[in-house]
Amino acid sequence: MIVLVLAFASKDLFISKYQYLSNMKSIQERNVSVSRAILFEIENGPHPSGNVKTKFGEVMTTSQMLNPQEVQLELTFSRDNKVFLPSTVVYNRETKQITRWE
Repeated sequence: MIVLVLAFASKDLFISKYQYLSNMKSIQERNVSVSRAILFEIENGPHPSGNVKTKFGEVMTTSQMLNPQEVQLELTFSRDNKVFLPSTVVYNRETKQITRWE
């Protein structure tokens, strides 16, 4: 009986750790995709279509000039017909440094 209880407890622990790692992988893939789109926009200027495709999904971008030096990017990540909350980034055009990321 003890072996059976330990086997079920081990199975539940393995499944919960696997789900956690699977979720963290998905979050990291999203972060990599959004970061790549931000770097692409900063280096090359606004993308004509407003979409940057990565191997993990697609990032839709919109940019807006806040003042002559600062640009605000709004990035929305989508994958498998699922759209995630947008991220907003403000960067300086001259120094190419990010001043705010929300």
